[in-house]
Amino acid sequence: MPDGARAYSQQIFNESGYILMYPQIGSEPVIQGAPPNPYAESSIQEYPLGTKLIQAERIWRYCKNGGTGLNIAAPISSAPAVDADQQEDIVCSTDSPIGSYSLWLKSTAALDTSPNDEKNTFAEGYVHVNDGTGQGQIYKIKSNDAFSGTDDNEEFILYDALTIATVAADTEFGLIMSPYSRVVVCPTAATMGMCLGVPMIPVTTSYYFWSQTGGPASVVPQAAIALGNYVIVGTTAGKGNIISAVTTEYIIGWPLTPGIADTEEMMVYLTLDS
Repeated sequence: MPDGARAYSQQIFNESGYILMYPQIGSEPVIQGAPPNPYAESSIQEYPLGTKLIQAERIWRYCKNGGTGLNIAAPISSAPAVDADQQEDIVCSTDSPIGSYSLWLKSTAALDTSPNDEKNTFAEGYVHVNDGTGQGQIYKIKSNDAFSGTDDNEEFILYDALTIATVAADTEFGLIMSPYSRVVVCPTAATMGMCLGVPMIPVTTSYYFWSQTGGPASVVPQAAIALGNYVIVGTTAGKGNIISAVTTEYIIGWPLTPGIADTEEMMVYLTLDS
């Protein structure tokens, strides 16, 4: 794997019957030898963000919580962009040739906003060329400088080499953090982020944990949900809802038991991951 990254092409099994599937990683210390425990949280990172954990029909993804504690069984979402400017049209400040692992993006006052002003906020996230020379390329980010001021040129180091050169003052970029970083309670408008399943435990602010994305899971409903209806999120923050005839919200799965009220949990077969 180029530029010091590591990749694991085979599943890694352990004695507890779990299968771990790692993404590209830039640091091997985040691969732990101890068996994973989806019922535990940690103040330190034990696995790469987005690591997939499988046991029979159940699936989890490794996440980092954001600035608010999470409730057990309450649907969560990826964090929204802190500023619309990070999503598109970021100016390329220096040419990067084919084969380069570095991109140079120009900081602005809008981009220099917390947490974008911290080093490696976008590590394990993605950069894509949304306009200009090289349009259509997308790469995973290994590390990045913090955005600072309006004159700085910030280096973004990629896991994979560019296949099309980028050109200063012509190529424009968009950025996203790792969907599994700084997650939040699924908001009323689920379109703010991607639904990432449900935690199986209460999660402390800024801690690492496993979010369940597939298979039988406990979910708190907003109101009654009868068997045979899709379960969605995006109508009530942090809760599942019954699907309407036409919906623009996220479908997260099928009810295995009826939803009674928001004071009782229900069982849902999550279909967010496979």
